[in-house]
Amino acid sequence: MTEKEYFDSRLSSSDNEENFDVKALLSKYLKSWKLFLLFLLIFIGLAALALQFINTSYEVSSKILLKNETSNIDASGNNMVSNNPFSNSERVNNEIEVLTSVHLMRSVLDSLSLQCKVSTPETFSETELYGSDLPFKIVVDTLYPSAYDTSIKIKLEGKDSFSISEDFEGDLDAANSISSSYGYNRYNYGYKIEKPYGTFKIVPNEKSSVKSTEFLLEFRDIDEMAHDYVKKALSVYVINKDASVINIVLKEQNPQKGEDIINTLVEIYGIKVYQEKNAMALNNVKFIDERLNALSVELSEVEKNVAQFKTENELANVEFDANSFSEQEIDYSRKLTEAEIELKVLSAIDRNLRNGDNESTLNSLSVSSPNLVYLIDNYNRLQIERKSLQRTVPENNPRMIDIRDQLQQLKGNILGSLSTSRQSLRSTIGSIRSRSNQFAAKKQRIPSMQRQLLEISREQGIKENLFLYLLQKREEAALMVGVRQDNFTVIDKAITDFESKSPSKKLFMLVSLLLGLAVPVGIVHLKDGLNTKVADKKDVQKRISVPLIGEITHNASGKNLIEKGEESSRLAQDFRMMRMNMSFHLPKKKMQTILVTSAQEGEGKTFFSSNIGVALASSNSKVVILELDKHNPELMGALGAANSEIGISNYLSPGTRTININDLLVPVNNNDNLFAIGLGSEKVDGLESFNSVQMVQFMEQLRNDFDYIVIDSAPIGTLADTLALSKYSDCCVFMVRENYTHLDDLAILEEAKRNKKFKNPMVVFNDVTNN
Repeated sequence: MTEKEYFDSRLSSSDNEENFDVKALLSKYLKSWKLFLLFLLIFIGLAALALQFINTSYEVSSKILLKNETSNIDASGNNMVSNNPFSNSERVNNEIEVLTSVHLMRSVLDSLSLQCKVSTPETFSETELYGSDLPFKIVVDTLYPSAYDTSIKIKLEGKDSFSISEDFEGDLDAANSISSSYGYNRYNYGYKIEKPYGTFKIVPNEKSSVKSTEFLLEFRDIDEMAHDYVKKALSVYVINKDASVINIVLKEQNPQKGEDIINTLVEIYGIKVYQEKNAMALNNVKFIDERLNALSVELSEVEKNVAQFKTENELANVEFDANSFSEQEIDYSRKLTEAEIELKVLSAIDRNLRNGDNESTLNSLSVSSPNLVYLIDNYNRLQIERKSLQRTVPENNPRMIDIRDQLQQLKGNILGSLSTSRQSLRSTIGSIRSRSNQFAAKKQRIPSMQRQLLEISREQGIKENLFLYLLQKREEAALMVGVRQDNFTVIDKAITDFESKSPSKKLFMLVSLLLGLAVPVGIVHLKDGLNTKVADKKDVQKRISVPLIGEITHNASGKNLIEKGEESSRLAQDFRMMRMNMSFHLPKKKMQTILVTSAQEGEGKTFFSSNIGVALASSNSKVVILELDKHNPELMGALGAANSEIGISNYLSPGTRTININDLLVPVNNNDNLFAIGLGSEKVDGLESFNSVQMVQFMEQLRNDFDYIVIDSAPIGTLADTLALSKYSDCCVFMVRENYTHLDDLAILEEAKRNKKFKNPMVVFNDVTNN
């Protein structure tokens, strides 16, 4: 591979690193692979251990459908139609609140006797027993608060007996318990156990299949349990807002226990609804009975008022009586007319008889008295007979005399009867007129009486209708009493979803795996965030505008100088790359003098100066390396050359004018083209000596004698000597060491570039470990 090909490949690699940050990021993580492995093992181990203690819970669900047709039915069974469009959703929400009430859940837990927890002691955790797994059942009579702080150990002694021992955690005096003082006490099944913390019985469970003989019994506060179930485990919600289907979900460790809780919850909910409706119906029946009794009294009073009014006003039926009064008034008027006519007839008859008209007959047509009609008829017959005899016999005829005597006698009788009849007619006429006036007055009072009777009858009718309505409603309400009609239908009874295990072991392990990766990533980034030193070349490129001409890989060989035969090594290739990069950055000017510096000691100035000299000399160029770090002169030792008693300081000293530059040159590494000049034995005042005429002459002669001059100078962060040497250089190489150079030191170089303190500054990144 030629130098040009190697250089192109390095540039391509550099571009790829700039474009693919993921690669650099993964490289950063790979450097901390031990940290990742450690945390993965820790978190996976913790997850496996936690799964031994964490109990798995399942989702148990049930669905019920609220009946829309009974959404607005009262206690009597009437459907009260509502026009409120939100009535159904409001009712569903109300039922959800009832289902999630603590009181209802407490009834469920009490019904299932879940205030007692029976478990078996195990190595990692306690396993709660339920249902057929229970070896016995606890029948609680009374519990005191101290029971919740008492741990009871039960040991089965046989088929008929068991032993109890308590551990008290609260303030209960252990001396009050015989068991706590003398260990286990033996009891028979069904025996009423009285303790300071409560009274209870233990009865055997014939269906139990558990084989263990030792158990733990704990009493739990049922109110706290109800709160916990409602707030943490129970979820009731509407599946579809347009439907009345309610989904009831419960998270429970024991599937059978969860199914029993939900089924009992729905059952007790239905019983509660039935009891409320039944109580409402009974209250309605009671209310209606009270109202019927009061209304019966009121109705009786109204009926009495109607009867009294009709009695006082002699009314049976107002319309009928009004017609009757009119007819009777007409009848009395007719009778009055007839009586007056008859009276006039009788008066005429009386006048005729009294006026001496003894030959004419009398008119009895309008006469009503039978006796008078009889007398008048006899009188008229004798008159006719007398007139008939007058034509044939004389007046003194005995028969004529007898007729005259009879007529005279009949006349007296008729006059007497006329007097009597006239007197009777006058009385009759007065009576008729009186009765006629009475009926006329009643007829005038009919509208007023009709109005009064109508008011009384209206009140009577209202009370009668109300009484009949209440009787009907009482029967309807009575029919509702004792009749259970649920307002919901169970779509699905409680069923356990065994796929919904929580926590899922796979998910738990996955989370642990992610945590095992996330924590090291966080540590790596935290470390980077807290790091104040240069971590990679991006830190250099982000903070300064000085070009980076190359990187020096970490030297793991322990050798400080490239030797013959190592031209193909990675270290040699790095320096060859930097040699070419420097020439590319200064294409128009010959790069002859290279000033090497850094911010502080230990960043690789001497290492770079030595090896760049070797790299430059390998191209048949004549190279000299100057040791001008007066505080830490290490160049000669790094080059493997013997320290000479004379050096640059001796040359610059005023008392040694006879020293020749050739006397200062020390061959390096058996390379005919590479030489070094040490600092010397004299003390050097950097600013004064490096700015002297001798220094100028010294550098001019070196330029004439050598192709390249490499100056190993002091750090610019602490000394000003390097600034004095900058005027002799064609470029300045600033050394930056990975995880050694402080980020703040980069500002020194940026400030030097900005103020043009150095010619053509460049950066070399040293001791790179992530390549």
